[in-house]
Amino acid sequence: MESKAHRIYHLRLTYEKLPVPGWKDIRNTMDVHSLYWIMSGEGEFSHSPDEKPIQVRTGTLIYLKPGFTLTMSSSIDQPLYIRMLLFDAFDVPYEQDIWQKPVYLDTLNLPFIKLYSPEQAVWIHEQFKQMWSIQGTDPHERQAEFQYVLSKLLHYMRDTQESTDPYMKAFQQAKFWMETCYNRPLKMEELARNFHISVSQLRKMFMQQMGISPKEYLNRIRNEKAKTLLLLTEEPMKAIAVACGFADEFHFGKMFRAWNDISPARFRALYK
Repeated sequence: MESKAHRIYHLRLTYEKLPVPGWKDIRNTMDVHSLYWIMSGEGEFSHSPDEKPIQVRTGTLIYLKPGFTLTMSSSIDQPLYIRMLLFDAFDVPYEQDIWQKPVYLDTLNLPFIKLYSPEQAVWIHEQFKQMWSIQGTDPHERQAEFQYVLSKLLHYMRDTQESTDPYMKAFQQAKFWMETCYNRPLKMEELARNFHISVSQLRKMFMQQMGISPKEYLNRIRNEKAKTLLLLTEEPMKAIAVACGFADEFHFGKMFRAWNDISPARFRALYK
């Protein structure tokens, strides 16, 4: 039987380094994954005294895996303003119809440092803004919202790594569209046309990179989002159906049973 795993990100801490001229600091909390988003200013980051410092500026996003040391210093004329996000990452394996114990991940397949374009930076800033504004009294709902927004951001970081292959670029853009716009109607012809690729070539790229067709990949995303909403919220079936891109509650129930051999209501009752 095929084994699979559910990726979980758990928020540890969010905080900011305000634009005070000439500040210096060392990464102190080293047992977690960290994202450093440079909102404005300029400065230098260094991993060790033997290495040349890395120049950072507005629009730079840095990923630090657990245990990675970092010394930061801000410019005097253009002080750094940074938002920092600390989180844990786990895989929960699913084998032989049983969820196993969570496995801690000590590294993620993300670029260490990347300077994004102004257009990309606007989208990334919006994701950090959403994570900073998560509120609510229910900790499970807050965690579900954080999980959703951070997952989008990490997928974006992976998929925007430089590629000179136009087919690969189109595949990455289409994949990202599905992961962020899965609640919208999808026509494969329109998706392919938007990213300047033929339907057959788009399908070929998905089969090569993911092992499944674009439609199957979209179905997996919708199914996982539906299960998350069923388990972590009290939303009615109609609202979950709309949130996951289904025309109505009946179609949602039919597809969910086909994918999971169980109705949405029964799934919620058994596993919530």
